[in-house]
Amino acid sequence: MSEMGHDNMDAPEGHLEALQPLMQQAMALREEGKDEEASKMLREILRAEPRLAEPRLELSHIAAAASDWPEAENQARMAVDALRSGGQWTLDLEPGQILSFALNLLGEVVVRDLEEGDLLMVDRPLFVTRWNEASNCFREALEQDNANRDARTNCIHYRPMDENQSVDSSSLPAPSSSDDS
Repeated sequence: MSEMGHDNMDAPEGHLEALQPLMQQAMALREEGKDEEASKMLREILRAEPRLAEPRLELSHIAAAASDWPEAENQARMAVDALRSGGQWTLDLEPGQILSFALNLLGEVVVRDLEEGDLLMVDRPLFVTRWNEASNCFREALEQDNANRDARTNCIHYRPMDENQSVDSSSLPAPSSSDDS
């Protein structure tokens, strides 16, 4: 068996149990609006166990709140990857539910970045590619959890786009906001 917390999610769970109080403290700090302190704790958790999705989802939310779209996207992508690799920590949700949440969050981060930038005017093919990536995230999120209302709404608003389709950037719909995890 490999060393705990590095190569095997089936390793003894003691290292994960020891991280639970840190996660609870980080969540309490977020509730108090102390995102910078919460972020430090979440990163400490990830140093001990980098394959966990939940701290990455929280870091994505924190980065999004600060309009740091590249970091929000990076953390959301790593969370999706972790969940697809079995890196779910909490047992409170079914795997499809948390993956649905993560995919929806990733899609929202991608479209928010598109809506706040000028990519539509600068590089339309890249804009369409990114838009369609977000659309696919929303679709997959809904497939993973049909009860995910945010994903359902986003599927309606962010339909796949043809590269030749005209888009008025002022009429782009605002993304729904997911509840914090």
